[in-house]
Amino acid sequence: MSTRQRRDLFGGKISADLPCVVELSDIRQVPDSQEVFVYTDSDSFLSVEVLQRVPKDDDTEAVKYHFTALAEDNDATMSTIINTCVPNIDGILPHVILEGKQEVRKFNQPCAVEVDILLALFRVKDYGVDVIVSASIPKNSARLTAIKEDFYALLESFRIRDYSLFVSPLQPSL
Repeated sequence: MSTRQRRDLFGGKISADLPCVVELSDIRQVPDSQEVFVYTDSDSFLSVEVLQRVPKDDDTEAVKYHFTALAEDNDATMSTIINTCVPNIDGILPHVILEGKQEVRKFNQPCAVEVDILLALFRVKDYGVDVIVSASIPKNSARLTAIKEDFYALLESFRIRDYSLFVSPLQPSL
């Protein structure tokens, strides 16, 4: 089991428990809408991303949409959804969790590698926002189980502390 500690994300507006990982923005530029954490002993990472809410009322369809968009962004040569489920976690609940696989070229390598992808969807409907928590773990990683545990620990501890991160609530319809 990894040692985890409470970390502030997005300037303290969100908090979550994370293992000993390196914040990618300490190494290279990362969009303001993302917090990405890399493991120093593998090509695995955890991320939290604030995105515009997708026009899907069904949460399972929404997380599938985000998974497909990720595959397209990564130029995945293969993308498979293995499972979706509604979690039973205390605290703020993600609406749905998706487990899948994608084949992607990492770091401009000539051959695509298979990665396990975990996505959790938190919908902040009043603000028109989807928050995606994800993990990317190369196939056959010796740390697969530990990183999955880290992902679920992040979900269990995930707290939105300040909704001003999402700008302003949507105006009610007249």
